[in-house]
Amino acid sequence: MKKPAIIILLLFIFAVAGGAFYYFSGKEYVYRFTESQIQEKLRTKLPFTRTFLFIFQVRLDHPRVSLANNSQRVSAGLDVVLDIRVGNETKPLGGTLDVSGGIKYVPERGEFFLTDPVIERLVFQGIPDKYLEKVNLVLARALTAYFAERPIYALSVANTKQLAARLVLKHVVVENHELVVTLGI
Repeated sequence: MKKPAIIILLLFIFAVAGGAFYYFSGKEYVYRFTESQIQEKLRTKLPFTRTFLFIFQVRLDHPRVSLANNSQRVSAGLDVVLDIRVGNETKPLGGTLDVSGGIKYVPERGEFFLTDPVIERLVFQGIPDKYLEKVNLVLARALTAYFAERPIYALSVANTKQLAARLVLKHVVVENHELVVTLGI
């Protein structure tokens, strides 16, 4: 008697899964994010401070977002304070950093992350040339850590359309200074 009930339950589960797949297959959900929306999301996660190699403390703050048309990357600028510890003394150095990155979508969490950050421009006062390579390495690690832990946008769990769209990232492009993301099966 248990065997027919299990078979009926399995058939029901397969029917629901098949129906859901049929319903969502071929459908695409397009989301548009403006520069200000992304910038505001980044601003809520800043300032970010992390220590590297026991002598460098990096603080990132004041994000600026720029979306270049026909690109698949997001460009962001950040103010950076780099505290270098030499002996018992800490020397703070300020600068700005421009970085760009691709977009990664994590469907289980419904979140978009900046991935593969590349330092496009780095302006620091007071860093000798012989330390620039080490500073670039430390800042690249800080950016990778920051963007790996903090999404640039998250789909709403309360919105059923956004919840249903936790599918697969199909396409990313910047149009009219908006990040256009297409999701589907």
